[in-house]
Amino acid sequence: MPSKLLNGFRMLDLTDEKGALCGKMFADLGAEVIKVEPPEGCSTRRIPPYIDDIPDPDRCLYSIAYHAGKKSVTANLASAEGRALVTDLAAKADFLVESYPVGHLDSIGLGHDALAARNPRLIYTSITPFGDTGPGKNYQWADIVSWAAGGAMYLMGEEGKPPLQMSLPQAGLHAGGEAAVASMIAHYPRQIDGLGQKIVVNMQACIVWTLMNEQAMPFLHGNHLARSGAYAGSTGAQRKMVYECKDGHISILVAGGTTFAPSTRALIGWMGESGYGSEWMRQKEWTIWVPGVFMAMTEQDRQEIAELEETIGRFFATMTKSEIYAQALKRRILLAPVATAADIERDEHLKARDFWVDVPHDTIGRTLVFPGPFAKMTATPIGGSTRAPRIGEHNDEIYRGVLGLSPQRIQELCGGGAI
Repeated sequence: MPSKLLNGFRMLDLTDEKGALCGKMFADLGAEVIKVEPPEGCSTRRIPPYIDDIPDPDRCLYSIAYHAGKKSVTANLASAEGRALVTDLAAKADFLVESYPVGHLDSIGLGHDALAARNPRLIYTSITPFGDTGPGKNYQWADIVSWAAGGAMYLMGEEGKPPLQMSLPQAGLHAGGEAAVASMIAHYPRQIDGLGQKIVVNMQACIVWTLMNEQAMPFLHGNHLARSGAYAGSTGAQRKMVYECKDGHISILVAGGTTFAPSTRALIGWMGESGYGSEWMRQKEWTIWVPGVFMAMTEQDRQEIAELEETIGRFFATMTKSEIYAQALKRRILLAPVATAADIERDEHLKARDFWVDVPHDTIGRTLVFPGPFAKMTATPIGGSTRAPRIGEHNDEIYRGVLGLSPQRIQELCGGGAI
């Protein structure tokens, strides 16, 4: 059932992978999201992988995921008539999100100033690699460029080795999410004063905001984070965060202080039951042991950490993730299994909350399982997605129903290459 949160509001989505998630979020919240794409289809329909490895726009998993819930119309922006259609749609829209190169839509009459002249209520959101001002405004974009320029790539990888690329392209997902939030923030004052505005999302800045674990380091330790692989913390105060077990990995931070001492004592007691650990571990006053946070590490601290981490590694290697997690819950130990995609699919908690939803996809003749709402709302629940549209599937519905064009005129536009 569609959500009522943004029911009655319309968004035009003129993005590629730099912003596809923005429109998806609005569709999930109940807005009518019209995906405006060229007659051959958006570039997001050509991002592998494809279902059954068949390279077809309707089998592109990226498109299936991030265009779900949207409607699709085609418009050739190289055509004057195609641009006129988008102008007319924008006059009847509440939101517009785009990710074209800086200045391109202005040059063809589809920039913010031109569209806002006809529709002052329009919230016009531009997603850019480096913003629309400054020396980098015309720099080219790729996912690896965003992660590198945003500083996050410097922290990815092992100590003493080169930085690594983010595993899957996702800078555009961060930008799309921030664009959705910014658009909704602008929506509130519009409901009060009736005026829209232009929003510029800077992808580099979106990535900088992922560095929350770095920002406190200069104040607490006087230095910055560096690549540390499975370890956390700054140079001279690193702790191992990921340990192998029989069927995967466990994430745990062993430390002292009032927050971590109970967990650390419980883990040491559990290891002792199986013959692991040393007497000093059991006798240590963990509540006041916080080296590297509020005090400098001594050589003894480093030796103790190394021995403790080696012991934990041998202990966890004797069990599976589920065995370790079950005991951790029972003993109130702060740890978490490192879930794989298969683990997430089988997760009992997500299943109990009816997280997964089935979406019939008649285009490919099967039902697909989608992630469900991120939140449960009693009065205005977030609705389930409909399948991703085929290229231009809603041309007739939108151009007739929204713009009032006749079937003959739509045929003329199609024959002339405008749609």
